[in-house]
Amino acid sequence: MQKPLIVANDLGYGNLKMTIDEERIFQPTVISPIDQAYDDTIDHTDSEAVKNTIDDLLNQMNVEIDGAHYLVGNAAQNSTIERISTDINARSGKAHTEAAKLVPLSTIAAQVVKKAYDEGEDIFSPLSATVIMAASLPIEDIENNPDDREYYQNIFVKNNHIVVFRNFDYKISVTIRFKSVQVYKEGEVALAVAIKYANNQLKKYFEDYISKQKLTMATDDLGVNGTVLGIDIGFETTEFALLVNGRADAFNSSSISKGYGNVLASAWRYLPKIAQGYTVKDVVAFKKLLNSNPTTKIQKENQEFALKAEQTAMPALNRSIISNLNAILGTTDDLGTIYLYGGGSIPLVEKADLIDQINASLQNYRSDAPVIWLGEKFSPIANLMGLEILAKALAKTLNKS
Repeated sequence: MQKPLIVANDLGYGNLKMTIDEERIFQPTVISPIDQAYDDTIDHTDSEAVKNTIDDLLNQMNVEIDGAHYLVGNAAQNSTIERISTDINARSGKAHTEAAKLVPLSTIAAQVVKKAYDEGEDIFSPLSATVIMAASLPIEDIENNPDDREYYQNIFVKNNHIVVFRNFDYKISVTIRFKSVQVYKEGEVALAVAIKYANNQLKKYFEDYISKQKLTMATDDLGVNGTVLGIDIGFETTEFALLVNGRADAFNSSSISKGYGNVLASAWRYLPKIAQGYTVKDVVAFKKLLNSNPTTKIQKENQEFALKAEQTAMPALNRSIISNLNAILGTTDDLGTIYLYGGGSIPLVEKADLIDQINASLQNYRSDAPVIWLGEKFSPIANLMGLEILAKALAKTLNKS
């Protein structure tokens, strides 16, 4: 009997963070529909070309799902054809985006192909996998539209899914069946699971951070006892997860429909105004420019323009975060600790003064709660770490039944 894959699916509006049987995988949440057929496939009898492609399949996901043809993830991000990333102005929730289905399915299928190849199977014969998955959605999506949780579950569990890889002249077919999918709240997953049950690496990070920042708290005060707030800054949303004695406070936990993607979108629109008309194709290209390693004078100047544009767009997001924080501080007694995480927290801490602003708000409300930032290593994967624990627990429960 085939052993199910245990999957943690942290689908961000900017990036997918996924763990499949202990292996962490990162993909941009980007797809490129291919409307016109093209004949640029690899000879499936060329063993070296096959090996090179399979080894790099997560960067070359050229797939057909539900009869439509796409480049997915890194393949889409690096393509020159139209790219569809998440729409930060869309009114529908994350579960309703095309990428919410296509990027996870493609990534799981690619891992199935890679594993089959490594184990000496014929990858050009039909492949299949059974999956147990823990996923998450923004607090706002679940609170405002409770049906979204079941809707997202049903995307996966209601039907089997066939993912066809079109990289070769002979197609690879992967059938995926989801045995169980559970959907949790972003932000809360990190706080109530990953931080509460911190592994040794995360505990060591907390100890070092408290010492380095000279915070007035003992390391045994870590965790989620008392009243604890998690601020999870993502691409399109920022989650404010409030826990009281280890349990979620559903009435005071909240999220705002703004994240670091708003900064990038605003900065991208502003770029031509400070760069003598110079611009790039889209927000995806702007993000790549920010994170590039320029080697020529022109490349360095272009990146400097992008960084200046980014700086002009940060204050608006910081103001929104602080405004929501103030609302929580006004209704919360004896706040113990604030944990700050999410990929969007990194530029707001390293390139701006978000922690200083949070501390100023705490002082205004006469609170001495320490602020603990999870840093570059753990901030982007805090929710993923929680989902990994939950996915394993779900698998263990299903094995007993």
